Amino acid sequence: MGQAKNRGTQAERVAQALAKIEAKRPEKLVCNSCGADVTQVNPVSTRGLRGLESIWVGHCDCGHTTFAASGEPQAVEAFFHAISQDTELTLASQAQDGSGYSKA
Repeated sequence: MGQAKNRGTQAERVAQALAKIEAKRPEKLVCNSCGADVTQVNPVSTRGLRGLESIWVGHCDCGHTTFAASGEPQAVEAFFHAISQDTELTLASQAQDGSGYSKA
């Protein structure tokens, strides 16, 4: 116990956690439905989701939702498998800056 104090004050630890999340934020997502750029991207908590570093969700003007996830490949695959259980899911990959988009 007491290890948290070694990492700084609570405010410093919160700032570090937020900076780590923001470092993973994609500049944009490409909508898997219409191909448009989705620039309003919001983080989703990964607390309790072992192996997932970050999850992002964006809502396109066409009405579709696009997710992005990073982490261990098995955890990312399990995440997308879980959200595809009750809906049709289109998988794609892209770089953090939105380049290199390709549907799977």
